[in-house]
Amino acid sequence: MFQSVVKIWAHILCRYALLVLLAATALTFYAVGYAKHITVSTRLEALMPQGAPSVITLNRALKKTGSFASIQIAVHSNDPEISKKFVMDAKQRIDQFDWVSSSQYSENIDVLESHKLLLLSMDELLQLEKDVDAAYPDLLAQGISEEIGRDVKVTLRKENMAGDSRAKIDDNWLEQISGEVTGEPQVERWFESADALTKVLVIWPKPGLDSLSDAQRMVNQTMKLVADMDAASYDVALEVGVAGRIANKVAQFESIIGDLKMGLIGSISLISVLIVLSYRSWVALPAIFLPLVVGIIWAMGLTTAVIGSLNLITIFLMLILFGLGIDFGIHNFSRYREERRGGKTIEQAIEVVISSTGAASLIAALTTAAGFFSLLLTDFRAFTEFGFIAGSGVLLIFLSMYSVFPAFVVMLEKLGMWSTAMPGRQFFSKHDFAVANKKKRQMITLGAAGCLLIFAAIFAPRIEFERNFKNLEATQPQSLQLANDLVQRVFPDGHDRAIIVVETYEELYALDAYFKQKIADDTETPTIKKISSLLDFIPNQEDQKKRLAVIKRLEKRANSLRGLTPSKYSSVGRYLSIEDLNIADLPAAIRRTYMGTSSEPGYLLYIYNSVSMNDSAIAKLFYDDAAQVTVGGKTYSSASEGFIFVEMLALMKADAVKAILLVLAATALLVFMFIRSISGSLVVLIPPLLGVMITLGVMGAFGPRLSIMNMVILPSLIGISVDNSIHIFHRYVKAGPNVDIAKIMNSTGRAAVLTTLTTLLGFGGMVTASMGGLRGMGSLAIIGFTSCLVMTWMLLPALLELYGKYKNRKAAA
Repeated sequence: MFQSVVKIWAHILCRYALLVLLAATALTFYAVGYAKHITVSTRLEALMPQGAPSVITLNRALKKTGSFASIQIAVHSNDPEISKKFVMDAKQRIDQFDWVSSSQYSENIDVLESHKLLLLSMDELLQLEKDVDAAYPDLLAQGISEEIGRDVKVTLRKENMAGDSRAKIDDNWLEQISGEVTGEPQVERWFESADALTKVLVIWPKPGLDSLSDAQRMVNQTMKLVADMDAASYDVALEVGVAGRIANKVAQFESIIGDLKMGLIGSISLISVLIVLSYRSWVALPAIFLPLVVGIIWAMGLTTAVIGSLNLITIFLMLILFGLGIDFGIHNFSRYREERRGGKTIEQAIEVVISSTGAASLIAALTTAAGFFSLLLTDFRAFTEFGFIAGSGVLLIFLSMYSVFPAFVVMLEKLGMWSTAMPGRQFFSKHDFAVANKKKRQMITLGAAGCLLIFAAIFAPRIEFERNFKNLEATQPQSLQLANDLVQRVFPDGHDRAIIVVETYEELYALDAYFKQKIADDTETPTIKKISSLLDFIPNQEDQKKRLAVIKRLEKRANSLRGLTPSKYSSVGRYLSIEDLNIADLPAAIRRTYMGTSSEPGYLLYIYNSVSMNDSAIAKLFYDDAAQVTVGGKTYSSASEGFIFVEMLALMKADAVKAILLVLAATALLVFMFIRSISGSLVVLIPPLLGVMITLGVMGAFGPRLSIMNMVILPSLIGISVDNSIHIFHRYVKAGPNVDIAKIMNSTGRAAVLTTLTTLLGFGGMVTASMGGLRGMGSLAIIGFTSCLVMTWMLLPALLELYGKYKNRKAAA
């Protein structure tokens, strides 16, 4: 049945090769139409399950805040007036862009300035009143003394007070009320450093502009605006930069794309050289690459249709699919050329490739795809999406390799472009497998494998996880580093904070009290620096009434003194003649910060961390203190990208072993189903499994650390290495009782070496990437594929010999 289908398909491919290629072209153009709409997300929450508590909380907070993100133009000069002029000029220009919702370089704090006494605590106000009462009679005596020109003493019998004009008075309380008595009250607070030399213009985009393309457009236009402003025209040296969350996101994405492009260009170039040198034929390049590229395009089209986007991990699947798929092409090309050199016709050679190499490739594709699809059973979204794309990608590349490849080869043959160059140097000779050498070589090989297994058992448990997400990110461009440093001078608290959304003012008040008490009590391992909410500006009405009563008494005292020395107390009146403060009285910028969008009810409470959020182990302490709290019988959850990383690392650790075991189980089951022999399955599985174990041992002993990004290399190791073992074993079985292992290793084994080397080159380009996570992927891939190649090349021939001996004994019995 199978052979009949193979013959029919081979005949169709040979006779209608052009039509097959045209159909594949049409399907590819259709896939490109889908793939060009694929989006890329660099956000951490895209790696987590949709139902994860931290993701739900963050989405709710983003809906309320409108966005965490802004773009910031930072400027520094030696003249504060020049810095001021620059941000004012920048605001006039930036406000013309259609994506700008608002921009500001300062905030109006007139109402806050005039109500500064109302923002003091009750204890502070009572102490202030006590100081005023103590100084009042002496101040009254001094005022009278100034009027009559001599020292006086006064007695206030109703209040039982006495004052002396010669008394020394501590008037710090007056400074506390008015700031500088003789100065102008502060009504505007600039976004500037302590020395006023650095200033920042904050630009808030309109809602809904959350895509990466929107971010790129906004950042590019802002950078062009800054460049067009010509810093040299301001007469002094200026340091100007564009910073903010949106700029950081764009920089990360551009670094990723740059690394991916350079990796692909470098890898394809090196792989092309390797293939040409190995086969001594230029025709090998299009014959291998064309069906591979077609299969990857089909996979990207399917990914767009089903998932719609790529995340921080799956964006590199093009490289991984390149490594997973190229082995099909190399095995096909090697076998086809071998059969043609053996004298077979085009159709006969195609038939052998499909029936023999294709059967092994089908087993390899199904086992690899099943291993990847098993990742769909994990909870970590990065694993599930990776599993779907990699699994479906392997199957689509397989379909391309056994439709596009044969049809393309037939067209090359018909056009007279097929090359039959002489084969390269043989790696094995029959002498290597002579009876006299067998025992010695087997003992050495198995002994070395045992030592490596012991090494892996000792060091694999020592594998460390990468806890610092910053180590996975790309190095920021120098211009962005400068801009971020300037912004840090103005906003030292940064953005590492958590946000709680509450529905009522009473809840806000209860949470405010809870966290302030926690800050006061937690002196041994403090993780919360401070909290901030509307309560910093609007005390509750009951507290306001009590404070206003004290302020009115202070006003009465001040009024009694104003008649004597009006110039000294004229500025105090604006601080004392106040009414209660309401939310509507606050500046728009403060309302936006603490109330978010008007379309969503509720209030925002910000919790600032006192520990670094880069190290997940330290961030976990802040997470434990602030991620979820119960106050008044109600549980509140905090939103933070740092919290997502903490949960993501915990989920990855929980799913890492599960993912590897699922891939192993699925692969082993499929191998057994096709080989139908426990001993044969062990021959296929032992070399790649030992290679993976050695890789884990090297990671435990020397690194790299396991991270959310390089974790996906491990199932890829299993898939590619098992593919090679399956091809060699399948060729061994097909050869029959007079099998020549040396010949198999010099043909199929040679192709296996080439596929692994091309994969190594594919991933090797990552080690020079600017992104730390990508370098980690490259390092792990080089270690892993080298280990699996060595095990396949050295151990598999010995296992095949033992397997053959076992089968012969079993047959004799």
